[in-house]
Order: sequence, then C-alpha cells, then structure tokens
Amino acid sequence: MKLFLRFFIIFILVFSSGLLKSQTLDEYIKKAGDFQKSYELDKAVNIMSEAVKKYPKKADAYSYLGLYIGMQAGTTKDFMEAGNMINRSFEMFDKAVLLDPENPTPRFHRGLMGVNIPEFLGKLDSGIKDLEILIKMAKEFPKKVSKDILISSYNFLAKGYQKKKEKKRAILAWKKVIELAPGSDLAKKAEENIKKISKVKIDKKVEKKKPDSPEIAGLKKQAEIEPDNPALLIKIGKAYIDEKDFEEARKILKKSIEIDSKNIEAYKLLIFVIGELAGKGYDERIYEDTDLRSNLVFELMRFIDKACALSTDDVEMRLLRGITGVEMPFFVNKLEQAIKDLTWISKRDVPESYKAKALFWLGKAYQKKAMGYWIKVVSKYPESEASKYVFSGLRPKIKHLDISKYKMPVITIDFLLGFRDELAPQTVVWIENKEGKFIKTIYVSGFSGYSKEKQINLPKWSKSSNFVDVDGVTSASIDLGHHIYVWNLKDISGKMVNPGEYLIKVEVSHWPSMEYQLVSAAINIGNDKDRVVIEEGDLIPYLEIKYYPK
Repeated sequence: MKLFLRFFIIFILVFSSGLLKSQTLDEYIKKAGDFQKSYELDKAVNIMSEAVKKYPKKADAYSYLGLYIGMQAGTTKDFMEAGNMINRSFEMFDKAVLLDPENPTPRFHRGLMGVNIPEFLGKLDSGIKDLEILIKMAKEFPKKVSKDILISSYNFLAKGYQKKKEKKRAILAWKKVIELAPGSDLAKKAEENIKKISKVKIDKKVEKKKPDSPEIAGLKKQAEIEPDNPALLIKIGKAYIDEKDFEEARKILKKSIEIDSKNIEAYKLLIFVIGELAGKGYDERIYEDTDLRSNLVFELMRFIDKACALSTDDVEMRLLRGITGVEMPFFVNKLEQAIKDLTWISKRDVPESYKAKALFWLGKAYQKKAMGYWIKVVSKYPESEASKYVFSGLRPKIKHLDISKYKMPVITIDFLLGFRDELAPQTVVWIENKEGKFIKTIYVSGFSGYSKEKQINLPKWSKSSNFVDVDGVTSASIDLGHHIYVWNLKDISGKMVNPGEYLIKVEVSHWPSMEYQLVSAAINIGNDKDRVVIEEGDLIPYLEIKYYPK
C-alpha cells in the first residue's frame, strides 16, 4: 500500500509537471491577465517572466512582461525604483519589436506606455511613432490588427498629440475613435476631450507677439537666403537673447544645432536659454502641461551632456554640469555625475576661483546625499527611534510676529514645517466655518495652486475650496521652517465674516516620500481674545492660532 501511494504521488507530481511544461503562451498570458485584473501585478510579472524563459523567441511573451512591469512602476512610491521599472519595461518592448517588427501587440504596448508616462522620460515621440505605425499596419492589413486595438491606438495617439500641443491632430484622432466606436464610453470621452481642447483655444488669452526688432528682421531675411547657415542662426539667437525672448532663441538655436551638431558656442547659448526658461517659478502654464518644468530640466541636462561630450576638458562646462546636477531635482538622477565633475575640477590645475566653487558645490552635493538617507529613514522606518532623531534634528526655531503692524481684528496662523524632502512640499492654509463650509484660502504652494484639478496633491483643501480663490493667494512653495500668516477675517467675496467658531486648517504633502499631514484648529471670533495650540505629528509639529479682537 505504501509503495502504491509513493508511486501515485510521484505520478501526480510528474503529470503536474508535464502539464506546466505544456502550458501554451496564450495560457500564460491569460493567467497573467487574470492576476492583473485582481491588482496582483507582482504575480502577473512572475507569470510572464516564466513565459519568457519558456518562449524566449516569442515577441508576445516579452511584450506582456514589459506591459506588467510598466504598470507595476505606477504602484510604487519610490520614484527611483519606478524609473528603473520603466527602463526594464521598455527593454522588454524593444526586445519584442526586434523579434517580430510586424507584430501589432508589442507596438501597441510600447506606444501606449510611451504616451502615458511623463514626457520627461523621453518616450513620447517613439510612442507616437509606434501607434502611427500600428494604424498604418491596420490600413494595409486589416485582419492583422483587431478593431479594439485600432480604436485604443487612435485614443492614445490623440493623447500623445495633445502632449505635443498638436491640437488639430489630436482632434482628428479622437474623431476616428468616435467614428469607429459610436456611442461607446471611449467615444463619449473623445467628444468631451474635443470640446475641452476646442474651448481652451477659444477662451485662452493669446498674447500678441512683440514684433521683431529691425536687427532681427534683417537677420531673418538673410536666413531666408541662407537657411543652412548655422552661424547666422546663432546671430539671430543672440539677438533674441538680448531681447529676453528666450522661447524664440531656443527654437532658433535648436535649428542651428540640427545643422551643425558640433558647434560648442550654440550649445552654450542654448543651455543658457533653457536655464532661463526652466528657472521661472510655477505659473498658469502648468495647468495645461503639469510636466512643463520637468521637461525643460531634462532638456537642459541633455544639452549640457552633449556639450561636455564635445569638449571633455572644458572646465567651465564641467563646472556648469556639476553645479546644475546638484541643483536639479532628485529624479533627474545626476547627483553622482555632478560629484564626479566637481571632484575632477578640484584635482585639476585650474584657477583657484574654479576650485573654490567646485569644493563649495561638492559640499552641497554631499549634504543633499546625506539628506536622502534621512528621507529614507522616515519613509521606510516611521516608528523607529532613528525617525524621531531625524525630526528633532530638523525642527526649526520659532520666530515672532509684530502684531502692532496690523489693523485689528485679525487672526494669526503660526506653524512649523518640521521635515525637508527632496523637493519643497505642497502646503496650504485655509479657513472653514464650524459646519465645514469653505471661507477662504490664505496661502497655497505654486504647483498646487496653478495646476488645480489637473494634479491634486492637497486633497482636503482641493475638495473644500474647489479652487475658487487660488489666483491671489498662490505663491512660491515654502519649506522646512517657521511660517506665520495673518487672516483679516474676510471671506472670498471680501466681506467680514460673522462672529462664531471657525476652523483654521493647514495641509502639507511631501514628494517623493509621500509623507502627509493635515492639522485643524477651532477658534472663536467675538469680543474676547482667543488662542489655540495644536502639537501633533512630525510634519506640522506646531500650530498656534491667535484671535485679536478690534
């Protein structure tokens, strides 16, 4: 009997193993798809990793693995990890397209991922191209591309065109969605998008472009005769820089580099111009394009890298790349390269002024690097003793306000931001009545104030205010430290509020650590002074509200 059972178990194991080995690629794909639908992306990735090992020459295996790795990137809070996942995702797509260039699935997956990830990751143009190729493929070989994939391709292509600000082409693509899938949810959404994009065109105040100066007009006439003269284009670029028209200078200098890709002078001018554009604070433009500044930052670094590659011993360029790499946001991932550049300068026989700058920025680089460890501590080990040390080490000193400079009655809102992340946090201060009705925004950080519902980082304030009064109160992001705001007791219409109880709220959201806190304090407005102090949490460890009657 024991011998029989042993034989039976061995038979089952061998039989089961045989079943697994005989599993088709379609079965792998279906199983992974089921895991994806149930939000188990790790399992979907594992299944398709097995499929790739079993079917190393099948494009679909790599394509679906790339798709699920890319989707996985959207679920992680670690931006660097997400970036690595995106890169791995595209490695899989590239492998799939290389194996079978005529297969519509890898083109579709790579295209949809290319237009959906942030533009600064540099995949938008190739994503659009993939979708265009897929649509062309569908016209030439209708049976090769399913109708569902074709409809989705037009939909994603419209999104890609919209990101490129090619509105006419986006509208045409959405019209194809409506034509191919009338009455569907996608078609209804396409109709909404067409209305939105058309409305923006009508409502947007178009600033009249300042006419070219006589000097620029003369140079441009000459450029019509000599369109391929890079030196002439550089002259026009310089003239636009003198006029502080950096956007036009950027276009002209890029054209110059397309003609002569080894002209170091053109690169230096273009780097200066993009730096000027990227250095502007957040403004209304980010409502239309929330990645505007990020795209400029990546463009800036690309041209600095090209200039350094052209002139490897140019100390000035290496110093610029070092300083820029330190100043750039963490997601540009240029800190290590900056340290190498600055170290290289510090060891060269160069003027002392260069060495001094290099050493100063090296100090800033290592300071930034050290801060990264503290951010990791509070993000990954929030309950640890070490996390408490971080917050106590960062907690700023309290300053004081001269209330005699203000006309009574007023309320002062006095709080600490107790944590520093890679980027300055998004912060808002606003007022509600005791029933929770929105009264007024006192202050909101630039990105959240200008992007409005396009990218919500401060959910409680967003829901309460519905962005009704952001224009006059949006300004540069505040960071770690002590901050005081004064409310003159007026609502959004400019009228004095009635006596009673009011809620003062402060909300802060950090990125990339995703640390978040909301603090609320109730205070009475009437004949008598009132004071409330809230001390809770680490991000806003102290909030003091004072009411000064008339």
